[in-house]
Amino acid sequence: MTADNPNKDPRDPVEVTQVIQNLSFPILRLLGYFLLIFSAIDYLAILIPPQLTNPGWELQAIGRMVDHVWSILLGLTFVFLYSQGNIIRPREISILKLLSWVSLIIGVFYLLLLPLGINNSFTIYRGMNNQFLNQQGQQQEQLQKVNERLQATNSTQELNNLARALNIPSNNISGQSTQELKNNLAQQLQQAVENSTTTAKAAKQAKINSLIKNSVRVNLGAVLSGVCLIAIWNMTAWIRRIDRNLG
Repeated sequence: MTADNPNKDPRDPVEVTQVIQNLSFPILRLLGYFLLIFSAIDYLAILIPPQLTNPGWELQAIGRMVDHVWSILLGLTFVFLYSQGNIIRPREISILKLLSWVSLIIGVFYLLLLPLGINNSFTIYRGMNNQFLNQQGQQQEQLQKVNERLQATNSTQELNNLARALNIPSNNISGQSTQELKNNLAQQLQQAVENSTTTAKAAKQAKINSLIKNSVRVNLGAVLSGVCLIAIWNMTAWIRRIDRNLG
């Protein structure tokens, strides 16, 4: 055994030898296994309880799985991280083979989420559009009923009550004849409906823009996640060939 150099300064840098490197890599592999366990727990929390007939839940679930894919990618990367001189035990070989095939299965699963995500995005869009059209139809129906009531009313008191219900200032209706009051109320009512329609259109467009951004992020993320996982499967072919090489 070589004696320690008594003149060596403890503040001098220490060279990382092959032995130190081999002792450090197991820390990353341990972290990789824990990341895979945590990711499995996260995926169970995302998918349970399932709401398979709800397109909003399905798109949200795909998005959350895309957001959590980094834990799987890092976990698999750390688990397969070995350096020269490392020894892989037979039990580890079986686990690594299994994880290699699991990466392929999960990668294909992510790719299969793409058509589901696109279909859910269009379903949600159609739902938004139908909701807007229904609201517009209800407003037009209410407008028609109020106009019919307005034309059938000849009492100034009832017209004044209707004006107050529409929040028309009293100085705008004082001194007006019955017909003038009717015309004023009809104009105010039409203006209120137009303002409501403009606001509804702006809200609808904002929701559509948000849906498009989220849909692109989710679906593109699903494709990239699938490709990365399949690439890991392809790059870990060495672990699946070990038995054949030994034979």
